Formats: sequence, structure tokens, C-alpha cells
Amino acid sequence: GQPGSKGDKGEPGHKGEIGQIGPVGDRGAPGNTGSKGDDGIGLPGKIGPRGIPGIVGRIGETGVKGQKGEPGETPDDSNQRVAFTAVRTSHSDESTSHDTRLPFQQTETLLPGTSFDPETGTFTCSVPGTYVFTFSALKYGNSGTLEIHLVKNNDKVISTHGEVNQRGQLSGSSVLSLQRGDTVYVTMYGKVHSGKYTSFSGFLLFPESIN
Repeated sequence: GQPGSKGDKGEPGHKGEIGQIGPVGDRGAPGNTGSKGDDGIGLPGKIGPRGIPGIVGRIGETGVKGQKGEPGETPDDSNQRVAFTAVRTSHSDESTSHDTRLPFQQTETLLPGTSFDPETGTFTCSVPGTYVFTFSALKYGNSGTLEIHLVKNNDKVISTHGEVNQRGQLSGSSVLSLQRGDTVYVTMYGKVHSGKYTSFSGFLLFPESIN
């Protein structure tokens, strides 16, 4: 027979179960570039150049006075050697003053550490102790009076005298106790001969003991 008429719409069915996961799809196209993020913490940079020196600060307050230091060591002069011999090689000028120092042109002996000035004929003590000094001077036969003095620190220690128009050798010696800085020299009144007839010597006999 002929087909029947379409029936009425049925009631909706119940929701079906979740189906299985489908296969992975193809990789999609790259997305748009995102905005720049915040700066992160990077590695330390190189040390920059030294800056300009700052202004000098104010002077600080005076500190507390320190304690007194220990006494220093006393120089050991026990092995020190001091000696000299000086001579004249020319006639001296005539002196009219008893304070005229007798200079010398040549040193025959001058040990290292010995302080002797030939131009003024002056020995300066650098090692305290007991010293021996000798001097000798030749007087002209046709000259006036000649006086030779051994002097320590401006004080005459020994004096010698030669008469008018008499040729002679004036000499003397002395043992002196000296301290550092003391001076010993020879002064003259008159005129002395050359040719190494006039000399001045000194040496350390023994140094001052240190207790």
C-alpha cells in the first residue's frame, strides 16, 4: 500500500557517554609576539672607572698621648778606633793672636770614623774616652817669639814658648778625657816652619766604659 503520514517528533533522548580522546591534531601557526616583560636580575657588570677624589675632610680631634717608649740602645764604642796625624808642608803666616788656630795641609794618618778638619786643625770627639795628643813645631832662628798651645774647648791645656831669634823645636803632649762633641786643636802666636817639622797627632787610648 501507500506510505503513511510522518509521525510526531519524539522526545529527546538521554545524554550519551563521553567519547574517547581523539588523535593529536597538526601544529598550529605561530602566534603573535607578546609584549616585553620586566627586566630580570642579570650578571654583575665590570667595575667602573675611579671617581674624582672627594673634598678633604675636617681634621680629627687630637688623640690620647701614648705611653713612654722603652729606652733605646746605647751605641757600642768599645771596638771603635780613632787616630790621626797631620803635618804642615809650607811656612805658616805670622800670627799676632794667641787664639789663631794652626792649620795643616796633609794628613799622614786618618782612621775611618776620625773627625779631623785639616783646614782648622781641629779634632772633634765622636767616641767618648781617654785620648793622647802630641804636637811639635819648628821655630825660625831669625824670628820673634813663638808660642804654641794645646787647646780643649777653648781652654789652654799645655803651652810652649820659643825665645826671640832662637831656632828650636817646641813640642808637648797630654792625656785628655773627652766627651762626644769636645774639640781639641793647636793655636800659635808667631810663625812656624814647614817641611813636616810641624805636626799634630791624637789617638783614642781607650773608650769610656759603659756600665
